[in-house]
Amino acid sequence: MTAVAEETMSLTTDQDQTLENTDTNPEADKLNINAPGRPNDKKCNDVDKDLDCNNIISDVSMIDKCSSGQGEGGGAKDVDNSLEHVEGGGAKDVDNSLEHVEGGGAKDLDPEQAYAEGKISKKQLKRLRREEAWRKKKEFLKTKRKEQRRLEAQKRREKGEPNKKRLRLEFEKRLETSDVTIAVDLSFDDLMMEQDIKKLMKQIERCYAVNKRAPVPVQMHLSSVGGRCRHRMETAIAGWKGWKVGMQKELYTEVFERERIVYLTSDSPNTLSTLEAGKVYIIGGLVDHNSHKGLCYQRACEAGVSHAQLPIAQFVKIQSRKVLAVNHVFEIMLAYLELQDWQEAFLRVIPPRKGVEAITADQPEDNITETEGAEGQQTPNKNGPAIAEGNSEVLDKDS
Repeated sequence: MTAVAEETMSLTTDQDQTLENTDTNPEADKLNINAPGRPNDKKCNDVDKDLDCNNIISDVSMIDKCSSGQGEGGGAKDVDNSLEHVEGGGAKDVDNSLEHVEGGGAKDLDPEQAYAEGKISKKQLKRLRREEAWRKKKEFLKTKRKEQRRLEAQKRREKGEPNKKRLRLEFEKRLETSDVTIAVDLSFDDLMMEQDIKKLMKQIERCYAVNKRAPVPVQMHLSSVGGRCRHRMETAIAGWKGWKVGMQKELYTEVFERERIVYLTSDSPNTLSTLEAGKVYIIGGLVDHNSHKGLCYQRACEAGVSHAQLPIAQFVKIQSRKVLAVNHVFEIMLAYLELQDWQEAFLRVIPPRKGVEAITADQPEDNITETEGAEGQQTPNKNGPAIAEGNSEVLDKDS
């Protein structure tokens, strides 16, 4: 019995010593968190994990609130302030630097100095350099144009020519006494190709340029302005808004009294003998290579207005087809107002390549009439391919 008791006491002592060693040995904790003597270790670890998760969720929630502006501790304000500092502060520095550069205050602050001091970024420095280069180029071009205008004015003075301002004032003064009106009907927009629209607007531009220089100018108008014609004016003709030209969206019959209107068309049986004061002469703004022959005459009859043709066959002979562009008809009428002579007007304006000859008193009158004043037609050319009539860029070379 004594031996058994001693053995039992020895086993109990060994167990107590093992438990004591386990509690005090940190290596055992690291190797086995569920070692004997730590019955609640797993539960405690689970609780710690829950606490850590709650802390993480709380932190994420706080970040979301700060980002959405709902943070109570001013987190959103800090974020906004940081953004303002980055976006607004840098932009202010750039703008201030630019103002210094443009306003002549480069002595106080220039882009290079601001970049060296860390006030602007490299990207902002590059932008400021580009803007500075553009400003210098702009000033150079402005100075160059000013010098060119000065030289041109000096040449005009040496030749005894008036300056542009004086020419404009003189034109406006002559225009006040003008009592003849010429209008171009632009209601054929839908019947022309884009290329023909370009030709027509070039011819109208030529008409205005000639009218400004004419000793006896006319009151120039454009009716039915719209569609592609107006778009072409807005995109390709510089300064058209400053023209001394009446521009109306309405048809010519809604702008002028019908009894004053005379539509110019080669199909009319009537022939002009003179240009009357107070009358409004309409030129059909149509470049169609003769595919709509007689259309202007038809529309004039439908509108119930007077119509007539220029007296070409009575005064000159033309070897080729007698096709006249809009600007040619316009210039002939201006020349007649100046010279009061149809034959001289035709000879001055009609291109020599058409083989124009004056009809003398002993020559019989040709019975060939002209085609539409604004229509185009392919004219044979011995020296090359056919020339498309109605193109003012080609016609002006021989005008």
